[in-house]
Amino acid sequence: MKRYLISLALCGSIAATGSVAYADPLVLLGSDYLETKAGTTFAGAPFKGVPIGPGSTDTIVERLQNATLSGVGSSATVPIELVSLNLVSAVPINLGAGLGLYYITLQSMRGGPASTGEMTINYNTADDGVAGTPEGTFSSFFDVFFDVRFGALNGPIVQSDVLVLSNASALWDADPSPGTVLVTGSVGSQAANLHTGKALGQLDFFPVHIEEQHPGGALHIVDPAVPEPGSLLLVGLGLGLAGLRLSRRIRAG
Repeated sequence: MKRYLISLALCGSIAATGSVAYADPLVLLGSDYLETKAGTTFAGAPFKGVPIGPGSTDTIVERLQNATLSGVGSSATVPIELVSLNLVSAVPINLGAGLGLYYITLQSMRGGPASTGEMTINYNTADDGVAGTPEGTFSSFFDVFFDVRFGALNGPIVQSDVLVLSNASALWDADPSPGTVLVTGSVGSQAANLHTGKALGQLDFFPVHIEEQHPGGALHIVDPAVPEPGSLLLVGLGLGLAGLRLSRRIRAG
């Protein structure tokens, strides 16, 4: 009799509202592992990334709070921090210490101010669980406190300054594209980009492509980082050897 009454109440709720109650979407805090792409420029010169890991990662952004949304069409703003940036000029240039390669790192790596900002996440379509069909867009900005170093990532500092990098309407997906670097952790893990134990409505966040600009002309273009080619080669070699051993056992049998 009790189960019958519960069923009647549920049916009445559906009839009254036209839907069943669900959890509001929540984009979980975490980290974005990114690699710098061609077209990145600073001081009028081309720059490229210096991978520091995992995989091809040279840039790491932390989303410091969960983004609580209220359904499709909603948005939420969260604090972010650029915690890693490692670039090198693609060609020899002269930024004050003579002709050579110049590197860009964050002042926070030597105890200087943090490069912080905000990200506004827009939830445009419900998560379909499929990579390649983005769930929304986002805009962001950072106050980037950076050093220009000569000759190496830890070389002498020839310039220290701050600039604002911002992006508008970049795409994000709740599901990682094949080949993306994945750092797994439980819900609440700041380092993770793929969270385990997610509850109903909890979403991960994977940027599709970002172009951050400064009014003075600096441009930083990034995509999701991928595993190192060497690690993929080792995986392929391991699978090949496993297949060879299996083939030998079948022939021997």
